[in-house]
Amino acid sequence: MRKTKKVARVKPDQWAAVDATRAKAYSDMESHVCDLSMAAELAMETFDNDRLFLFAVSQLDALVQQFRKNYYAEQFPPE
Repeated sequence: MRKTKKVARVKPDQWAAVDATRAKAYSDMESHVCDLSMAAELAMETFDNDRLFLFAVSQLDALVQQFRKNYYAEQFPPE
């Protein structure tokens, strides 16, 4: 007979708490994702101007590194 691993059953009220936590996390990330998008758009619009492009890419890099730090710490400070 094949043994199966027992899976813990999650109660519906526990799922609500998980969903609420995830919803808040996504909400907290929203402004940061918008910042990343705008920085990437700026870099794309300035690609033909070397100085502006390098500035835009360096700003995008700084935003991405901060986003990554906050993502793994699971902390997105409100704007």
